[in-house]
Amino acid sequence: MKIKYLLPIFLFSCFVKAQEVQLHYDFLPEREYLTFTFEFFKPDKLGSTFFFTDYNFGRTDSANLAYFEIARKFNIKNNLVEGLNFHVEYNDGFLMTDDKAGSPENALGFPINRAFLVGLGLPIKIGNFTLNTTYIYKNTHGSAGVDGQFTAVWFQNLFNDKVTLRGFLDFWSEDRVDGSSKKMILLTEPQVLYNFNKSFSLGSEIEISNNFVPFEEFKVYPTIMAKYAF
Repeated sequence: MKIKYLLPIFLFSCFVKAQEVQLHYDFLPEREYLTFTFEFFKPDKLGSTFFFTDYNFGRTDSANLAYFEIARKFNIKNNLVEGLNFHVEYNDGFLMTDDKAGSPENALGFPINRAFLVGLGLPIKIGNFTLNTTYIYKNTHGSAGVDGQFTAVWFQNLFNDKVTLRGFLDFWSEDRVDGSSKKMILLTEPQVLYNFNKSFSLGSEIEISNNFVPFEEFKVYPTIMAKYAF
């Protein structure tokens, strides 16, 4: 039923030789929808390029969220800090109301304000584990004042590559809905995956957030996920 929405993304992923696609099922009663994620990561001699897009199928007639981020890192050669890089990023998307009980009868659409981000990346090594951190200035459309963001990304294989722990943490500032002041937002999505082979994995992602739209409170949403790497 929803394959027609996924087909263009799948074809695009094949064309650019994407790293992976993911399918998530949010099983808690207040959600109960599928999310399709496409990720592309390509390192090169100058740095790396990362792109991802999410589609939430929170309506019976269509997707109700489309969001993407594209980021480029440029290596900064120096003798003091190993792995130092310059980071530039663009975020954009839109969302619609769902069709669950209590939602408007007619769908309402809202833009996710586009954002330009620029900053410095710094890997932090702890034994065999590396935490990739980025310290960013964030320019969000319509924002009143300066905003910043801290991002941490991790990836670790265990048990002869049969288990993967990975994920990200974002902590940033933005305007409150009424424009009265700034608020700090936390969003992290750790994943635990069992790898059947180099391509196919099953596991779970847990979305943990605080002050994240539309809730200005602490929320935890687990998913069941499948991943296929190209």
